[in-house]
Amino acid sequence: MAKNENTLRPIKLSKFFGQKDIVKRLRAYLYSAKKRSCAIDHMLFYGPPGLGKTTLANIVANELKANIVAISAPTLAKPGDLASILSTLNAGDILFIDEIHRLDKSIEETLYSVLEDFKLNITYKTEENVKALSINISPFTLIGATTMAGLLSIPLRERFGIVFKFNYYSVEEISEIVLNNSKILEINITNEECFEIAKRSRQTPRVANNILKRVFDYIIFKKIEDLSIKKLGDAFEFLHIDSDGLNDDDIDIIKAMYINYKTTPVSLESIANLINENPLNIREINEPFLVSSGYIERTKRGRILTKKGVEKYKSIFSPQ
Repeated sequence: MAKNENTLRPIKLSKFFGQKDIVKRLRAYLYSAKKRSCAIDHMLFYGPPGLGKTTLANIVANELKANIVAISAPTLAKPGDLASILSTLNAGDILFIDEIHRLDKSIEETLYSVLEDFKLNITYKTEENVKALSINISPFTLIGATTMAGLLSIPLRERFGIVFKFNYYSVEEISEIVLNNSKILEINITNEECFEIAKRSRQTPRVANNILKRVFDYIIFKKIEDLSIKKLGDAFEFLHIDSDGLNDDDIDIIKAMYINYKTTPVSLESIANLINENPLNIREINEPFLVSSGYIERTKRGRILTKKGVEKYKSIFSPQ
C-alpha cells in the first residue's frame, strides 16, 4: 500500500533537492540565527510556480523549530485582518504569505513598521477625531512568496533582508526527485523511467510529482506489475503528455499561432480567442513553459512562434 502523498514534501533542508545555491546560503543563515537565538531575517522567495517556495518556507520553520502561520495575500481584506494574525505570533514564529504581490496597498503600508521595528501602527476613528495606536509585535520572520516580484513595491521589497530567486530544475535534478518520491510512494520504477518522467516535467518538481502519481494510477488501473519504457510510453499517451512535456493546450497554442500567424507577432488575447481560452490562463499556465523552452518568444509587438516552435508544429502535423 502506498504511503500518504503528503509525505512527498521534504521537511529537512538535507532532503530538499535542487536550488543548490539557495540551499547553500540558507544553511548559513539558519546556522547564524540559531547561534544567535534570534529570528532569521525576513525572506522573499520569487520564481515560477511549483519550484518549492512553500516547501522551503516550511523547512525553514522546521529547522528553526518554529511555528508557521501560512496565509494567501488575497485573504487579507483590511489591516485589521493582518493585525489579528500578528497578535497571535510568538517570538521566532514564521508568517508565510503566498502571492504577496497581491497584498492590498493599505495592508502593505501597515507592514512597513511591523517589518522594520516590530510595531503595529493603527489609526482608528472616534466620535471626536482620529487616533493612532502603536502595538509591539513579537519578533518574527515574514516569508513572502510570489511569481511576480516585479509587482512588489520598492518599499516592501527593500524590507526583505534575504531574497531568493527560484530557477527551473535540470532534468537530472527532477529525475532524482522522482526516484526519491517513487520510493516514498512504494512505486517500483527504474532510473531510466524516472528520467523519462523528468523529461516531461516542465522542469518543475510539482509537475513531476503529479505525473508520477498519475502514472501510478494508470499502472494500477491497467494491472501492470512490471513497468517498462514501452508501458510508460503508453501511460504518457493516455495522459496526453508528449515527449517534450507539452500537453494538449500547449500544442493547441502552437498550432493556432502557426496556422494563423506563422512567425508574425500576435497578442495574447488573439491567441486566447483562437483556442477559446482565457488569456490569463495562457499567461499563467502555458506561456512560462513555452517561453522558457524556446517555443514562443515575448516581444513588444506580441508573441512570436520561434523556429523551434515551427519545427514542433511540423513534427506533429506535417505528413511523414
